[in-house]
Amino acid sequence: MKEKNEPPIYEKSFFRTSKRIRYLIYAIVVIAFYLLLMEPALPKKYHIEEGKVSRETIFAPMSIVDQKATERAKEKAVRDVEPQFRNDEELINLQIEKVDQFFSETRKIISNSSYKPETKAAKLKGSSAFALSDELLDKLSRMSPDQLTDMRLVTREIVYDVLKSGVKKTELAQKRDLVDSVLVTSTLSSDARLITREIARKSIVPNQIYDAERTQALQKAARDSIKPILINKGQVIVAKGEVVTHDQYQKLQELGFIHTGVDRVPYIGLAIMVLSISTIGFYYIRRFHPNIHKDNSKLAMYFSILLLTTIMMKIVAIGQNLEWETIGYLAPVAFGAMLISMLLNLELALGSTIVLGIIASVFYNGDNYLLFDLRYGLVSIISGIVSAFALSDVRNRSSILRAGFLASLATIPLIVAMYQLVPTEGNWMVILQSISFGMGSGLGSAVLTIGFLPLFETVFGILSPLRLLDLSNPNRPLLRKLLIEAPGTYHHSIIVGNLSEAAAEAIGADGLLARVGAYYHDVGKTKRPQFFIENQIHRENPHDKISPNLSKTIILSHPKDGVEMLKEHKIPEPIRDIAAQHHGTTLLKYFYHKALEEADGTTILEEDYRYPGPKAQFKEAAIVGICDCVEAAVRSLQRPTPARIESMVRKIIQERLEDGQFNECDLTLKELETIRKSICETLQGIFHSRIEYPEEPATVKEAKTDESSH
Repeated sequence: MKEKNEPPIYEKSFFRTSKRIRYLIYAIVVIAFYLLLMEPALPKKYHIEEGKVSRETIFAPMSIVDQKATERAKEKAVRDVEPQFRNDEELINLQIEKVDQFFSETRKIISNSSYKPETKAAKLKGSSAFALSDELLDKLSRMSPDQLTDMRLVTREIVYDVLKSGVKKTELAQKRDLVDSVLVTSTLSSDARLITREIARKSIVPNQIYDAERTQALQKAARDSIKPILINKGQVIVAKGEVVTHDQYQKLQELGFIHTGVDRVPYIGLAIMVLSISTIGFYYIRRFHPNIHKDNSKLAMYFSILLLTTIMMKIVAIGQNLEWETIGYLAPVAFGAMLISMLLNLELALGSTIVLGIIASVFYNGDNYLLFDLRYGLVSIISGIVSAFALSDVRNRSSILRAGFLASLATIPLIVAMYQLVPTEGNWMVILQSISFGMGSGLGSAVLTIGFLPLFETVFGILSPLRLLDLSNPNRPLLRKLLIEAPGTYHHSIIVGNLSEAAAEAIGADGLLARVGAYYHDVGKTKRPQFFIENQIHRENPHDKISPNLSKTIILSHPKDGVEMLKEHKIPEPIRDIAAQHHGTTLLKYFYHKALEEADGTTILEEDYRYPGPKAQFKEAAIVGICDCVEAAVRSLQRPTPARIESMVRKIIQERLEDGQFNECDLTLKELETIRKSICETLQGIFHSRIEYPEEPATVKEAKTDESSH
């Protein structure tokens, strides 16, 4: 038997409360998630050598720029740009001035009448800037001033036009030949035409200078005009059995597929990501779910669900290698959400769904260079949230299938919407396949939940709503035993269950746990049912024939007997604790006072007539204890009017409060007042006013004692 004020058995477990084990669980989970995420998150590497046969077909995981091919195309475009030149305008002007000066000097010499023809030719030869032959100089010396003027104009025009069009060294001869084609149509005499031709040809010189700035600008424009050459998504880089060429090897290098030793950077990046998410999760659980954080059993169960869901998602991811590209919509995130919602709480399930959605987007990224594919993550999160909400108030196993069906339906519009936003992503067959996977995710998660729920309940000793409903079945062996062997106690327990459920729900506690706990709280009375007043219908009270000490021993032993019976039938610990704690350390007043009356000078210790406890450790146990005492006390009232009921309930709660029975649970005074109101309302419904019939002959009234409350 537990000592007084001793905490429940499950709170004494070293495994459940040890900080070392708690942080070991966190560490194991971080390492496990790191290992599970390594394959899909880290870039894939291949042991491939240039010039050797490839052992597998390698596809481009995404469309990326072929840097080397693009660079080669740009270099060719630059080479194809011809060098750019510009005309030297000063040289053009200089050559025109040279022509003008030549004809000016020639005019002066020819116009000098004192010179003989021979002298004029000699003077012209000495002053001429152009090396003309003697024959041409002789002909030039015989030209009239008017002819010189015409020759000057023609020569000047030819030289200017040719130089203005630009003359390169490589095309000098070609440009000088243009003089002949122009002079063909000239009106000059034949001699004048010969002289003009010679002067014009000698005046045409290369006048184009290399324009580096313009050339570079054109080269840049040509380089920029080359569009990036893509390695398209899904393109075969190298086929299995094919000899790897230099070009293929370079492409594999650009894609980062060549294994060149251990690259620690991706591993460090993954570690940082996992640690960041884990740290946020740690503080979230510690801050908002302290009861789970401090209970290593619940913590281990929670992480087991997360890891099991992640492993199932990884198994589904194998389908992507079987060319089922959209199988990511089959991710069973709703499985984890439903289990956490039922076994722990809805808020934690919603937070966990987001984490599982992120993991799904990593597992089903498809493209090795894209760490996340949020399409699958978003659908997974919606599916998980809908299923968790659908199971927030589960009452039967069919609710799980209903939740899975709702989760399946929720994925359909989302998947269709995503394909409408990116219509080129798939045809109708792909869309239908995606919808099928989405619906399979919800329904499959429901089936998995139904299968794994009993396992988690048994291994971790967790009471889910479905387990509680199963335990409340009247055909359960213990309840059947209670009904047959102690029908009065059974009826009493049913009423206490109704009172407890209403009171617990009124303060936000677990009403279902309180009700089922109330059903089992007095099963210990089946060992000696005749010693409890509710089972003494038309029977003699055996306590009248035994001592108060023996009566006390029998009455006080029923919580201990009940715990042993519940343990034998493998009833979960919370219900056993309600059976052990519902009386707390209250005093068995009737037999205590009876013992005092019969003491005859013997010292009677009050402690010997108190229940062994422990006191209520949680709200549901305290509520069952209050309702148990209230139901028995109200049943003893001759006329249970609303005023009398309210007075009795208030008195019982006040006495327990003053006796310190609520010191070890977290009930507040405000909650006690809410409980009182709820109990009074429920009792008034049970003991409602009835039509008063004519009085029957008076019968012998049984003495009502405080024994009835025990």
